[in-house]
Amino acid sequence: MIKEKNRDLRNMFIGFGVILLYLILSSIPYDVISWFGVNYNKLNILAKTIYLVLYEIILTLIIIYIYRNDFIPNIKDFIKNNINYFKKYIKYWFLMLLLMIVSNLVITMFTTTNISQNQSTIIENLKIAPIYTFIVSVIVAPFLEELVFRLSFRKIFAHTNTLFIFFSGFIFGSMHVIGNFSNLIDLLFIIPYSIPGFIFAYVYAKSNNICVPISLHFIHNGIMMSLQILLYILM
Repeated sequence: MIKEKNRDLRNMFIGFGVILLYLILSSIPYDVISWFGVNYNKLNILAKTIYLVLYEIILTLIIIYIYRNDFIPNIKDFIKNNINYFKKYIKYWFLMLLLMIVSNLVITMFTTTNISQNQSTIIENLKIAPIYTFIVSVIVAPFLEELVFRLSFRKIFAHTNTLFIFFSGFIFGSMHVIGNFSNLIDLLFIIPYSIPGFIFAYVYAKSNNICVPISLHFIHNGIMMSLQILLYILM
């Protein structure tokens, strides 16, 4: 009993620590490069892209290393059973997409805002740095965000699926909006952004394999980003 409580406290500490590490390191990429005497603003677009992609990858690898005892067994299991996982859980992606569409439509019925400020930022970034935006959104983000918002919150709320799913999803959605909102109306978009968080958390709670929500996250971001690029080309 004592060992179990100590393990739970240790896991909570690790979970909070990883979230804090993510928040700190995600907010200082331009400061980090300045520590080496490099002015980020003086770099050309290619150098900026390479630096930011490498920064995101290194941050992801650091968190993977911290969670290696959870992540490596999950990878082995997912490689062995990926088809079964796909058949069982892909339906939740379609449910997530439907709920996001409906919630966005409801929001636009009561406001003049068609898309969130976060989505506008992504579109602008695609125009300025398409390679960076695609790599980070489609490849890096599914790993990084699922490790932080799903695995870390699972560590914190190990014995309650309800609190885990709620806080994992709501904070995930809030983080995609609060950092970019320009007015109070934008806060409504926390709802559609939280829906993937709720779904990914639910899937993780059911499967007990972090690679399952990572794969759904990868599919979702890959399709959405590809559509954005296609629309940009056609327009």
